[in-house]
Amino acid sequence: MELPKHYDDYTTDDFIKDDAFLHWVHYPDQASDELWQTWLATHPYKRQQVEEARNLIIQLQFKEQLPDESAIEMSLGRNLLLLEAAERTIVPVAKPRSIKRLLWWAAAAAVIAGIIITAGYLLRPAPITTIQAYAADVRTVWLPDSSIVRLNAGAEISYHSDWRSGSQREVWLKGEAFFDIKPSSAGIHAPEEFIVHSGNVLIDVLGTSFNVRENKVFTTVTLNTGKIKLRFKDLPETPMVLTPGDFVKYDVTGNKIIRKKVNPALYAVWKENHQHLEKIKLQEIASYIEDTYNYHVKISSRQLAQQELSGSLRVKDEASLLETLAFALSLKIEKEADTLFIRSSNQ
Repeated sequence: MELPKHYDDYTTDDFIKDDAFLHWVHYPDQASDELWQTWLATHPYKRQQVEEARNLIIQLQFKEQLPDESAIEMSLGRNLLLLEAAERTIVPVAKPRSIKRLLWWAAAAAVIAGIIITAGYLLRPAPITTIQAYAADVRTVWLPDSSIVRLNAGAEISYHSDWRSGSQREVWLKGEAFFDIKPSSAGIHAPEEFIVHSGNVLIDVLGTSFNVRENKVFTTVTLNTGKIKLRFKDLPETPMVLTPGDFVKYDVTGNKIIRKKVNPALYAVWKENHQHLEKIKLQEIASYIEDTYNYHVKISSRQLAQQELSGSLRVKDEASLLETLAFALSLKIEKEADTLFIRSSNQ
């Protein structure tokens, strides 16, 4: 199935008015995601209009008008004045004290009711949106601020549906994802900072792209561009600031941290069906396998470890990676328990 040709000439407004586009934004599924991603891949010049239209549609939702602090103070002030006026009121009737008490309680009830209603609005939790990737495919998610997240197979992301201007942006991740974050308008210490919760690791973000992989045993973070700060719930005294190419692995069971430099493009290779790589050494790929799939990798010779791979690498899962690697470099790869042995197929 293909999208109509007239989409080639669409503007942002045209996309917003299009029923098929609206349905995709409001009710995305695997088929529609694949259809639109394929179309965008062949029409990259339309990506800006598509993203603008999608963001506007998400933002054009009914927003509850909650009273701000000044409005609350004004309301309380008016009601307190009403209380004072009620106490000063002299009514020429047989039992003035009873009426004055009645007025006082009525005004007090109005104040209390206003406080209760306001507190109910302010304390009500914002709704949570949870999106899960398909079991055997990558899924693209646009966040309310137009940041883009690519979820690996089976991964899940949750976030508050309503991101008000100036509020903190937070997401919770299970599994693996690649983040391309829209910069905060006022810096990492501003209210609009972006925080990723991944297991026991908190990632403070300022306009950047990075890869996160989380499971029960470890959490890894690889920074592609920009700058991020890592915090660890069980090691609060050891925050880390990462620069491009930094890789950090946090061992949950041992409460240990490993930090090193890597080729960041390799660690995000899963997000494309076929990622083109240039002159990647087998030793680098072996390190990626160790960091990602928790194997010990042993290469039969130093010369083989320095052999380079250039071209498309398919990394849909562990099996496809090893199969592609063995074919591309004429290797024989054998597993024994938690160790991978790699040697030339000629040996």
